Amino acid sequence: MIPPSVPCRAWSSTCSLQIQTLVRDRTSPSSARSIFFSFAQTRSSFATVSRKYALNTTLRRSFHSTPGRLSDPSPSTPRISYRVAVSSSGKGRRFHPLKNAYNFDPTISDVLGVSKDKDPAVRRRNRPDSGEDAFFVSRIGSQVSGHTDEGDAVAFAVADGVGGWTESRVDPADFSHGLCGYMAQSALAWDSPAEKLRPKQLLQAGYDQVVDDPAIKAGGSTASVGVALPDGRVELANLGDSGSVLLRLAAVHHYSVPQTHGFNTPYQLSVIPPRMRAQASVFGGAYLEDFPKDAAVTNVQMQHGDVLMLATDGVFDNLNNQDILKVVTSRMVLTGAWTVTEDYGVAISDTLARLTVPGGLATAFPPPKNPSASQPNEKENATLESTLTLQSLLAASIAGEAKVASVDFRRDGPFAKEAQRSYPGDYYRGGKVDDICALVIVAVDESFASGTSTE
Repeated sequence: MIPPSVPCRAWSSTCSLQIQTLVRDRTSPSSARSIFFSFAQTRSSFATVSRKYALNTTLRRSFHSTPGRLSDPSPSTPRISYRVAVSSSGKGRRFHPLKNAYNFDPTISDVLGVSKDKDPAVRRRNRPDSGEDAFFVSRIGSQVSGHTDEGDAVAFAVADGVGGWTESRVDPADFSHGLCGYMAQSALAWDSPAEKLRPKQLLQAGYDQVVDDPAIKAGGSTASVGVALPDGRVELANLGDSGSVLLRLAAVHHYSVPQTHGFNTPYQLSVIPPRMRAQASVFGGAYLEDFPKDAAVTNVQMQHGDVLMLATDGVFDNLNNQDILKVVTSRMVLTGAWTVTEDYGVAISDTLARLTVPGGLATAFPPPKNPSASQPNEKENATLESTLTLQSLLAASIAGEAKVASVDFRRDGPFAKEAQRSYPGDYYRGGKVDDICALVIVAVDESFASGTSTE
């Protein structure tokens, strides 16, 4: 039996059947390994697939017509470190779970997802494969640069450029990537205690610099921004239809609510050129222009073994919260990060911390006894063992599942169901093809992290 001091959760009879299936699959290395590589052959075959959209509205999102921070923890509060990874895939591009996953390692670099180069052309070339989506993860105060008083505090965000701006010959990626780049710079330059930094404040700083950037003449973006402190306190600010989901012991503990002006028209930060404002005043109409102060703020307390996901609408338009929970729970159980109790409840494994370091999942994905053409080759095995982490597996699995759902014409996703409610006469079916970005954080109590060696 699990001691009373160990967090665990009981399951309903229906969920118990699902857990029993996962337990059986866990005993089969080939089954566990196939889960990760099932996305390796995902291709974006949009050019060869003909699809008739009955919906009379454009699939591009339209761009025209809070609680306080948690109280200070008690002295006995555990020290939490955040193991972060991101997986992304541009619209119309092939998804590969290894190449499209990025681990944040603060001992190597103090920022992930953005380029520090001053040349805009170089920054554009160095962007990750995320299309009009963007992301960043960074320290709060640069320890690599000599700033050492912020510990494991991190700032992070995802942003989604509003595709409707392409109709005005504006690249939406410039705004979203610029926003994340400036937020990362602001987080690294923060010289006060980390607990004084608010995500809404970080969003405002990034937005102000985007507005002042002469290279970004127009555009718009949604954003979901977070600040995580070493005591487990996390503050999230969400603007638009990017959002967050917190999972704890195989249950949805928190999720954000999208902010929209109407169907497919989210709240969005915008830069509107004077010429376009003048045209709107003459011919009528108005452009949507929301601000960081409009973001919804939520505070959560992360615990050892929690999984927090931030994602753009490329995920949420194709997967609902239960779909995301199913993906995460299956990976956590099959890798041994979450264990199943005798009564088919769920508890946190003692090996969780080890699974979050590079190579920590090597034992969870042993090489097949009888290699075949369908199995990954020896080079991929070596890459898998040396770079794969629990958090990157979760991020790639979510992004891969969303990618598959986006091109599935037979399964109606959340976007299709919302379209059917908004336009009953115009029947939209299947998933929604879009850029995809999923940022995953696994919380690890430092008192359990001493056994992170993979030997």
